[in-house]
Amino acid sequence: MTPPRTPKILYGGDYNPEQWPREVWDEDHRLFGEAGIDTLTVGVFSWSLTQPAEDAHDFTVLDHVLDRAAAEGRQVCLATGTAALPPWLAKRYPEVNRTDFEGRRHRYGQRHNFCPSSPVYRKAAAGLARRLAERYAGHPAVLAWHINNEYGGVCYCDLCADAFRAWLRDRHDTLDALNDAWWTTFWSHRYTDWDQIEPPSALTEHWRGPDHTAFQGITLDYHRFTTDALLGCFLTEKEAIRAHDPETPVTTNFMGLYRPSTTTAGRPTSTSPPGTATRPWTPRRPSPPSPTT
Repeated sequence: MTPPRTPKILYGGDYNPEQWPREVWDEDHRLFGEAGIDTLTVGVFSWSLTQPAEDAHDFTVLDHVLDRAAAEGRQVCLATGTAALPPWLAKRYPEVNRTDFEGRRHRYGQRHNFCPSSPVYRKAAAGLARRLAERYAGHPAVLAWHINNEYGGVCYCDLCADAFRAWLRDRHDTLDALNDAWWTTFWSHRYTDWDQIEPPSALTEHWRGPDHTAFQGITLDYHRFTTDALLGCFLTEKEAIRAHDPETPVTTNFMGLYRPSTTTAGRPTSTSPPGTATRPWTPRRPSPPSPTT
């Protein structure tokens, strides 16, 4: 059995000093000591800081934070920062931006904004993870690697459509098997070519938003495909880290209950009539008793 890397429950949270003036950093660390904080998660949304251009990296802030943490006896979960695209990447390579449920290719903005099927995104994310691992593997403050952040969301671009069809071939083997699993004869949906299959969205099978589908088999499988695509992104970064650090734990994190990520992967698709709502069934509150007359 592998011994734990720490003998106690860790106490701390996200620390984003790059979002605050340097003048308050000393006070931050003083308060960490006063509060008994022993662990910091650092760099979660730092991609545009650590890689301001495709061929440039700047580790000044991370060097400072990790060195100070080590000097003061604190540990760091070091994030790769790949959950939020840097503007230069989104501008130069539009394919890394997600296409939303309405079929609109997004431009730069927000966070958790990447297409998980984009080879350009995966290469760039793995490249940053590799550079971080090259620099910080073995650093005395690094307790764990934190890849990306709160995986979730769905992309409906052409890259995802192609990847979805490849995923379906691997899962169902033949179109006949897919048609049977999805009960496609209902409403004249039976497919005769893989290229006829499109991601389920507001432009195809859904109405009134992602929770209402006319054809639940494809919707369920698309969520499963998205789960696998996001897992593929994680494993790509993990492999880049492992090339330089074979021992330090590599993990990620999740938000609270996020319904799209709770779709069970790997189980056969159960058939039921298209048009059934995709929301999990929840019991209604019992009606109050009728007043007696």
